[in-house]
Amino acid sequence: MNPKIDEAALAEVAAVGASPPPLTRLRAATEHAATHVPGAQIILFGSAARGEFTPESDFDFLAVTKEPPPGEGEIPARLEHPRTGDKIHVVPAGAATIHKLRWTVGSVYRDAMIRGRTLCVQDAKPAVMTERDPGGRIDPMVKKKLEDLSEAAAYASQARDWMHGAKFYETMAEPRWAMVCKHMQEAAERALQSLHIAHRQEIGHKHDLIRDWNKAEALGEKIPTEKNQKLLHELNKYASEEGYGTPIRMNPKKLAAGTGKMTEALIQYAEKRVPELLKIHEREKRNAAASHENQTRLSAKVAKEHAQTRVPALVAERKQKLAQTRAEERDDNDTPIRPSAKAAARTAEKTTKNRTGHGKSR
Repeated sequence: MNPKIDEAALAEVAAVGASPPPLTRLRAATEHAATHVPGAQIILFGSAARGEFTPESDFDFLAVTKEPPPGEGEIPARLEHPRTGDKIHVVPAGAATIHKLRWTVGSVYRDAMIRGRTLCVQDAKPAVMTERDPGGRIDPMVKKKLEDLSEAAAYASQARDWMHGAKFYETMAEPRWAMVCKHMQEAAERALQSLHIAHRQEIGHKHDLIRDWNKAEALGEKIPTEKNQKLLHELNKYASEEGYGTPIRMNPKKLAAGTGKMTEALIQYAEKRVPELLKIHEREKRNAAASHENQTRLSAKVAKEHAQTRVPALVAERKQKLAQTRAEERDDNDTPIRPSAKAAARTAEKTTKNRTGHGKSR
């Protein structure tokens, strides 16, 4: 049985952003992902959901089921559509896991819940709601937390954690150099993104260390280490396990040796710079609050002065006008009412006629 696709949501995604995915390929990829996890709610996220789709992009789906599905927490399933040839990554997760980890910094669940879009519901109702789904919204307290710049410090801390992971794989009896490179790539990416967040910038979701580094420099950051673009380009290929099938030409041991010092220097810079930027933002926030308070006090002072000076004057002026009006009314009452000239002429004519009439009758 073919899964039921939400055509309205599909059309909306195919029209979002500067480079949306083609509608026919998006529909085919969604159906293929739904067939892979029967009964799951299929949520599109990643570059296709953001409207940043390129010919090299993959389709990333979160497959949510009511109960924990097989493969939850493992490496995403990598599929290939038999007709279009598109690469499709499916992340299976239970609804309980999503509700627990949906706001975890750096997780795919968080990205899917904020920027994802439900394209297929194979059950009676959705297991979860993303912010972009009809009727879905972020709780105000959660939204406030997301806007908190302390997220930058969390990213810097994650960069250090990834670097510790790289050291662990490097010091094994039989070092796993590919895993060392993968962890270094994640560490460098988190360090650069922490600087972007600290500058109140949206972080990129496409693994591109060179672009992230250039963006940090454009924001005024002076990273004290050489930017070796060749090594960064090779390190990008380890953005996920096996580099998403990207051909890796450089020996991972040689790459790890070449990028180790650069990545460590980048993390140290982020660990030092992010707290400085957060202090600057906190000082700006306090200054803005103080300015607002001063403006409020000034407005209250002006209002008080107005009440003490202008209001009594207006009251006195009103009393004077009222007294004048009453005096005029009294004058009008004391003055006898004089008939108009026409009325007086008519009265005189009538009196004359009456007298003449009386004389003739006699």
